[in-house]
Amino acid sequence: MARAENYKENYYLILGVAQNASLKEIKQAFRRLAREYHPDLNPDNPVAAEKFKQISQAYDVLSDATKRGRFDRHISQPHPQTPRKNNQHQSYSGTTSPKTPLDYYNRGLLRTQTKEYRQAVDDYTQAIKLNPRFVDAYLKRCEMRYKLGDNQGVLNDCHEVLNIDPTVAKAYYYQGRARYSLGYIDPAIESYTSAIARDQKHPQAHYYRGIAYKESQNTLSAVSDLAQAAQLFRQQNNYDAYRRTQKTVNELSKKERMPRHDSLAYNFLTTISLSLLNPSGGLLPAFSRLEENQLIQVGSIYGLLSSLCFVCSYYMIGILFASPVWQLFLIALIPFFCLILTGSILRGLWHHRGSLATDIFLAGVAIAPLAFAAIFIGFVPISTFSIVIPLIFGGCSYSALTLQAGYLQVLNITEAKAALMTGMMLILNSCISFLLISSFAV
Repeated sequence: MARAENYKENYYLILGVAQNASLKEIKQAFRRLAREYHPDLNPDNPVAAEKFKQISQAYDVLSDATKRGRFDRHISQPHPQTPRKNNQHQSYSGTTSPKTPLDYYNRGLLRTQTKEYRQAVDDYTQAIKLNPRFVDAYLKRCEMRYKLGDNQGVLNDCHEVLNIDPTVAKAYYYQGRARYSLGYIDPAIESYTSAIARDQKHPQAHYYRGIAYKESQNTLSAVSDLAQAAQLFRQQNNYDAYRRTQKTVNELSKKERMPRHDSLAYNFLTTISLSLLNPSGGLLPAFSRLEENQLIQVGSIYGLLSSLCFVCSYYMIGILFASPVWQLFLIALIPFFCLILTGSILRGLWHHRGSLATDIFLAGVAIAPLAFAAIFIGFVPISTFSIVIPLIFGGCSYSALTLQAGYLQVLNITEAKAALMTGMMLILNSCISFLLISSFAV
């Protein structure tokens, strides 16, 4: 078959990825290797040129769904002509012995898959000797050394990688793992933080920084990091890791809750610090640490405070209202109650999970950004009233973001359904609030 001639190599091994790797992982591997072997960076180097050709061919096949499917079927078929007995060198790439850094690296990957970690370290070491700037070989040797318990070796490899390229998040991550294993908690947190700064969607870095925070008794930071790790695991379709991490978040939140945390003022201020300033990462930890009656209390305080903000803004702008203040205060509560009502209805229709306490909490944290924007509007002079529209849009957008984050994280629904539910909530809430406020204000 003509196409079979193109499959002289295992393209997964060439790129250094697993057979079930995602397209994103394949692209990342290709970019790393392309930077290593690109002809422009290796002039007059025929070996690098040949390796770059192999890398490009591998990427061309694995990045195309049709070609990749054909290749997967090809490698899944038995090939009797390939010797298997006592010939590990042949099995890694079809040659009798490795000659180039990439050859040793690929054989190291094979030995990694068969859990021959010490032999894999030897292969990665040989690849590094032939190419002292082979970052991927350092990282894989780093991983093997960590599995073997050689933490000092891990730190040495991380140091070498960061000397070559200080932007490699994985190097900081393994540095953190080694430091933690050696008992250096604060330096480990520092390393994980550096990894996250360079790759914010690194779930393992968030997870292990959360574990380190837990070890140092920083419970709020631990819960926040673990919750973020859970969301990233779910986005990557790693549902086992997501469930385990989410279980840890819930257990840690309940276990670490102290009597002083039960005060309404403390719960409210903690919720503000977690959810209002960082809705996408802090809303779930804020929710998880509260019991049902506390959710109602905190959500109600948000609603009452938001109503007060609307009333204050009303008077600060200078609009006259014939009715007493208490009536204006009740009218200002209408958006809050509408969010609770529409949220309960849509949740019941679509999700069948959660409770009224959840609806009150989400309504409170969602209405707050709009209420705070109203206060800012009250301070705007009449001469510069043109900035009111950006403030309104900003408040509405932040409220929508908070509401969507709540449905996504707290109710654990899909992103598509969360976005649709948020849009419907805002439209229904706006219409109902307008009709009710208009009827009361007349």
